[in-house]
Amino acid sequence: MNSLSQLLIFQPLYNILAALCIFLKGNFGGAVLILAALIRLAIWPWYGSAMKSQRKLAVLQPKMKILQKKFKADPTQANKEIMKLFREEKLNPFGSFFFIFVQMAIFIILYIFFTQALKTDWSTYLYPIISGVPILNYTFLTINLRTPSLILALISALLNSVMTFVQPKVGQNRLMIMSLPFIILLFYKRFPAVILLYWVGITLVSIVQEILIAREAKSSPEK
Repeated sequence: MNSLSQLLIFQPLYNILAALCIFLKGNFGGAVLILAALIRLAIWPWYGSAMKSQRKLAVLQPKMKILQKKFKADPTQANKEIMKLFREEKLNPFGSFFFIFVQMAIFIILYIFFTQALKTDWSTYLYPIISGVPILNYTFLTINLRTPSLILALISALLNSVMTFVQPKVGQNRLMIMSLPFIILLFYKRFPAVILLYWVGITLVSIVQEILIAREAKSSPEK
């Protein structure tokens, strides 16, 4: 890692994780779950906005199909009419797509971070106010977080399957949610279990977010 990414990204992550480990008396797995929840909560407003856009896009699907059918012979005009519809509805169709790249970037950063955290001396990255990190317990519910875990891969795939039922019926984000856990399941032996535990934590918070967003949409439907 270069010095800038270390200073701005990885060092703060080391210190947050260390503080959580101190609070949990060395429970590394519990600290990872809390960190996952904190990261998801930090992007809650952005995520909520992206999901609301997806729900609005789902509502507009019938109108989009009508326009596509009406201008079947002229795809260019059909696209213009659909974009006009988006402007009238104040909908950014690319919002959720861009959010996918943000999620993937976070996942890659955390993959690098956790992979290094399993074999790095944290003391070189800790701020002076962070001290007294206990001996870490890398076993979580009998699972060794430093080695691959089929159990966590299966749990991750199951939770993400549940996620697809509470998400909007359209959108690129839904496709990513559906495909990524099964990609991880297929190649789980390449991931230390801590990566899967992080993804499980992210998904649990995401399911709660989706339920709350859907409940809000039902109680105050957009005109």
